[in-house]
Amino acid sequence: MAISVQAPRIRALRSRLGLSQESFSRALDVSTRSVERWEAKGASTEDGETIRRVAALEEISRLTNEVYGADVESFMRTPRRSLGMRTPKEALVRGDLEAVRQVLIGSLGGDWA
Repeated sequence: MAISVQAPRIRALRSRLGLSQESFSRALDVSTRSVERWEAKGASTEDGETIRRVAALEEISRLTNEVYGADVESFMRTPRRSLGMRTPKEALVRGDLEAVRQVLIGSLGGDWA
């Protein structure tokens, strides 16, 4: 099953998370050229891992907005104990999407670590 990686969708997601093309590509574990190509003209991929990571980043974006509203930037640059004193942005760039997702789920429940 191919998924369309539409330029506006990818650009908007990357922008909401405050990530450069290079950082976004690292979070997805793809080349920066792939992100550039997706943003320029869209593309399709059948790579299950890429599809899963895009979906995870979309969930992270949704949760971040739900928990922090317009203060996404502050969340992304604040080190967290639960991330080994890394910022959520650093964790995403290292590909640790699930850890960031768990921080946000914990924040919904009142755990701000």
